[in-house]
Amino acid sequence: MSNKFIQANTTSWRGLIQALEPMIDIQARSKLAEASRSLVAGLITNHQFDDRIPISSDPAIREIYNKAFWLMYCDLRQYRLTGRDQLSPQVREVAVRCILFLKSGLPYGWPVLSRSAAMLLTIANLLTLSIAGRVYSHRAKRSRDISYWPFLSSEQYSAALRSSAYLSGNGL
Repeated sequence: MSNKFIQANTTSWRGLIQALEPMIDIQARSKLAEASRSLVAGLITNHQFDDRIPISSDPAIREIYNKAFWLMYCDLRQYRLTGRDQLSPQVREVAVRCILFLKSGLPYGWPVLSRSAAMLLTIANLLTLSIAGRVYSHRAKRSRDISYWPFLSSEQYSAALRSSAYLSGNGL
């Protein structure tokens, strides 16, 4: 076998292995974590936050933005999450968990729908009066503890809390 053949195959295998590994975009996660932290602390408005959302193929970026942060505010007016608009303790806890996950370096392990599948699920949900969404949600949560989302388990969450220099111990 020639050296070029071995070198080409090694390069192909590396590419395949990289394609199969979960995508973790550290830079985009860091940007979203910082923007989220500023939003939750009331340092920036909801519109400023939207302007800081990074574009990435890391599924954690889209899922955490769509399933957590985007639901924490209203797009119809510009405001900060302070005073009467501040987050409830339960919602703030979800936000802190999401920020910690973004800084953890862990792959996003929850099921992710493609955009077309998400659109089909939305249509099915409308046609079945939310039954399709509940069935999908039930299946997605099977054997996972949703109370630690976006982490997969309490063990992952605890390990991230122990190893994070990001949190000061006083919350955000």
